[in-house]
Amino acid sequence: MHFSSIELYNFGIYNGLHTMNLLDQQGKRNVTLVGGMNGRGKTTLLDSIFLCLYGRKASEFITGKKEAYNKILKDRINKSASNKTTHIKITMEMDNDENTIISIKRSWQQTANKIDSKLVVEKNGIVDAYLSDNWEYYVEELVPFGIAKFFFFDNEKISQIADDDAFDKIKDSIKSLIGVTTIESLCGHIEKIRKSKKAKLKKSDTNLLSKENDEIEALKLSIDARMQSLNFQRASLVPKLAKTIETLEKTEDEFWKKGGNLGINKDSITRDQNALKEKATKLKEEALLLASNPASPLCLCKELSIQVFNKISSTEEILAKQYSTPFLKKMYDSLLNDFKMSFNDTTASYNLLLQLINKQLNDLDSASTLENANLLTPVAKALIEKFISTEAREIQSKAVLLTSEHARVLTALSQLEVHLSSSAEKAATIELLNSIKELQAQRIQYETDIAKCDEQLKAASLEYIKLMKRSDALVLKLASNADTSDDNVRILEYSTMTLEIMHEFVQRLQAQKVSLLEANITKCFEFLAQKQGIITSISINPETLDITLKDYNNGILLKEQLSAGEKQMFAISILWGLALTSGYKLPVVIDTPMARLDSAHRTNFINKYLPNASSQVIVLSTDEEIFGKYLEDIKGYVNNTYTLVYDEYSKCSSIKPGYFGGVLQ
Repeated sequence: MHFSSIELYNFGIYNGLHTMNLLDQQGKRNVTLVGGMNGRGKTTLLDSIFLCLYGRKASEFITGKKEAYNKILKDRINKSASNKTTHIKITMEMDNDENTIISIKRSWQQTANKIDSKLVVEKNGIVDAYLSDNWEYYVEELVPFGIAKFFFFDNEKISQIADDDAFDKIKDSIKSLIGVTTIESLCGHIEKIRKSKKAKLKKSDTNLLSKENDEIEALKLSIDARMQSLNFQRASLVPKLAKTIETLEKTEDEFWKKGGNLGINKDSITRDQNALKEKATKLKEEALLLASNPASPLCLCKELSIQVFNKISSTEEILAKQYSTPFLKKMYDSLLNDFKMSFNDTTASYNLLLQLINKQLNDLDSASTLENANLLTPVAKALIEKFISTEAREIQSKAVLLTSEHARVLTALSQLEVHLSSSAEKAATIELLNSIKELQAQRIQYETDIAKCDEQLKAASLEYIKLMKRSDALVLKLASNADTSDDNVRILEYSTMTLEIMHEFVQRLQAQKVSLLEANITKCFEFLAQKQGIITSISINPETLDITLKDYNNGILLKEQLSAGEKQMFAISILWGLALTSGYKLPVVIDTPMARLDSAHRTNFINKYLPNASSQVIVLSTDEEIFGKYLEDIKGYVNNTYTLVYDEYSKCSSIKPGYFGGVLQ
């Protein structure tokens, strides 16, 4: 499915009627580039897609909080609109044999203090009353709301995933992808029904069981309250930790600017300097050792090695044909002689066989021939194949780490040399050092407290699960001892069994889907980051959905060890992997995607992600994101361009062809 057009009338900052015609992929061109300065309507355009498709359900996505639907509609009527009437219309073409065209028009009007809204859905230009009345169900089959967030997103969504060290946002996205969120919601409704029916059980000889059940419920409430308290405590600690780290970094910078430890102990600084020199020497030795690896020089001509390997394989096939030709000719001659003994050489059968054999022999004679071909032994060929598949990657990854660590050591050495060559005030540095020690102690304490909260939350969660199982067993016991003619008993039994089955279903569903998602995210990150990335694998726990990052040594990487650019690329890989795993073929709409990417990652984003994200990619960009070199890079993928032009007089934006006054060729 792809969008054919988006039409806005008096929506948000757009006054009057504005239409954006959109194209699906044409050769390599799959990108519609929409430029706009900040505050000119890029996010409004993204919101219009969600609002048109999902209506009331899109409220929380648009505002970031729960807000009355009518208020959202009222706030998005253009202030300059005289008739207070607004509509959004999206036309899209389906990927089916009939190329069905669906148009969704959501309109509303303010009359006095009331908002009148209407939804009309057309199929191939004809109003479809059934689709109009049941659109909220149909759209979930077409573009599920939980999946849409992986295809239509902004820089804030990327940043949330990038900055989420606990991966909570990612876990929510994974649950949404595999349908666990829906199942959990269903289980919540069933649990409410179960509680209601349990309270209505007729009194019989179940006093002891009821008492035990009351005790379990009390314990569950106690654990639930404890978990809420721990979550609140953790939420209050996280910003304090972030503030402490920020203050610590500033204090450390000031400390070094004023001479650092030189003002306190020059000998200690000298020892640090010597240690860094030893470290630099060791890194050089490791680099020389890596360079002395027989496979290392081949990394400089890896593509040539692949060509040689393919050429050798092709040569072996040709030689095999050459060697087999004499034997085949001899076999064919023998076959003809044997055939001649049974059939006359003037018969049609003999002539037909002769023609077929001559054709085969001509094909063999016309095949390529080689003289003095250079062949490799099986061992040598296996070594080249191993180099291409594994060794080259390992060597390149280690080289990246060694060079980055060596650069860090050299930077630290240069800083120490500056400090050793300057004078420092001892009192000022002592005061700063004491502040650093206090801040470091605070940081450790906050980190310890957060880790303690996480451990207690995990223990409480396990305890709660055990109580749930005890409660389920007890409820079934209560039901079996109750009056069997009571409908509440039957509902209670079935609801309890349903919950048990649903919980088991969630575990199996996660285990089934997570492995595919894991592979897709890893593949996407490797493709986007290439040699620049230090992550070599990404694993997801099928039960807890915890994500583990690993380096080339199979060591665990913490997310904070990644650079800001790598975090952003990791977040994009998550969204891309989720979209691939969903199995849906949908357009991708991205608002201001490159704000936090450095130049290297911007280049990869434009040349690797955008051409491959979908057959239709709509990029909403500022003039400071895609310009100069990046504009040249993206030209080959652009099939259409628009600019959101703001009128200072009317305080409204309009959609104009071209990209910031230019036309991309």
